[in-house]
Amino acid sequence: MFHSLDHLLGSAYFTLFALASLLCGGGLLLSKHPINGAIYLIGVMLSLSGIYALLGSPFLGVIQVLVYAGAIMMLVVFVIMVLNQARDHRVPRFDGFSIVGAIFPIALAAMVVKTLAFADASTIDPAAVRGEIAPVAATMFDLTPAGPGYYLLFELIGVLLLVAVVAAVMLAKRHLDSPAAPAAPAEGDHAQH
Repeated sequence: MFHSLDHLLGSAYFTLFALASLLCGGGLLLSKHPINGAIYLIGVMLSLSGIYALLGSPFLGVIQVLVYAGAIMMLVVFVIMVLNQARDHRVPRFDGFSIVGAIFPIALAAMVVKTLAFADASTIDPAAVRGEIAPVAATMFDLTPAGPGYYLLFELIGVLLLVAVVAAVMLAKRHLDSPAAPAAPAEGDHAQH
């Protein structure tokens, strides 16, 4: 499992990364400020990249750091700072939307556990389990008409991120361009009229 590390050292590193990931995930759930939540999410992603490296998949570990912990989290922090402008110091922890929104991740986790528990070992490609890129890329970027079309997801996510950035900038610009509210008259002004 841990290629060049001995069993004890590999297990210690895995435990360290898994514990850091769980602590940062808990901090993300309990965070009151959106910037702190983004920092905790970066910690989760860095811990996951360490786990990928331990599992013998350094490519996925580097991509995790570059794409998720780097580019996407920079975008998230930028949008939070533009829209929020550091005014909101607290966000609600849980509301009706977050409880309804938790249904999908819980269902997805249940499907993953069910799939892993009842998977037939003879149908699993050992190269894909080791984290090698060739079998994953052959499926994801299959451009034939019979292919699954996963490459379209990358394009759609890129367009979605672009639209989100443009929308955030337009909302911030509209907020900055709106006229300031007129000042309330002082109490002495009413007495003069």
